[in-house]
Amino acid sequence: MRQKCLLAGGLVAYLLAAIVLDPANGNTDFSFYKLSMRWPPSACNGGTLQCKPNTLGYFTIHGLWPTFENDEPVPKYDPNKNKCTDVTPTAQKDLLPELQSIEEALKKYWPNYKNHANLYMCAESWKHEWVYHGICSEYPANKPLEYFSASLEFANSLDYDPLQGSKVEPGEKLYTVKDIIDAVKQKTGATPQIQCNKNGETLQLLEIRVCFTKGKAPTTAINCPNTYAPGGAGCQKETDAVKIPLPPSIAQI
Repeated sequence: MRQKCLLAGGLVAYLLAAIVLDPANGNTDFSFYKLSMRWPPSACNGGTLQCKPNTLGYFTIHGLWPTFENDEPVPKYDPNKNKCTDVTPTAQKDLLPELQSIEEALKKYWPNYKNHANLYMCAESWKHEWVYHGICSEYPANKPLEYFSASLEFANSLDYDPLQGSKVEPGEKLYTVKDIIDAVKQKTGATPQIQCNKNGETLQLLEIRVCFTKGKAPTTAINCPNTYAPGGAGCQKETDAVKIPLPPSIAQI
């Protein structure tokens, strides 16, 4: 009898391990998710990007990125170099029909600034994020609706605005990076990652990235390993003065 119990226990443990490590559920070796929220006015005035039909005036999703402990993103899916799942992933060409039930929400909160009113232009952004980040997340590689729905849930947990309810507001006033970090910490309880760009010589807030534990969305916000996004000429210290520009004309949400 004891031997049968041990065998049964071993079988249960094996099955549980198989469920947890099932390649069909995607890559499970990363440490956390990073939700990147972008401020459109900074993206639209800081370079060559032409935003159409207008510049949106609210934070939008850039992406939900599975990230390793060293703050490196999980590499994009590649059947030869990074086959993070054994199921056949949903192909880019088949993505849009899978997202039909949430496409209006995605157009609003995860737009393509090149033409945020055009569904097919927005879908180009979603296709990119799916291959680079979605397939190798915890969400099933053949069910993209789950990954994109989870991304919306993570953003919704921030009210789609990591600065909402704080005294840090868009306008001509300059804020220190510390002001922005503290405002996000007050909302989430965790230190975000900040990315800035420049308009002329003025630093401006481009992205706020909030890190979350793995698991079904929304999970708990955690401190991001690095407070400043690497590379570029962006903000790199708490005392940097940063502008959060208004859009040329306030977009109707």
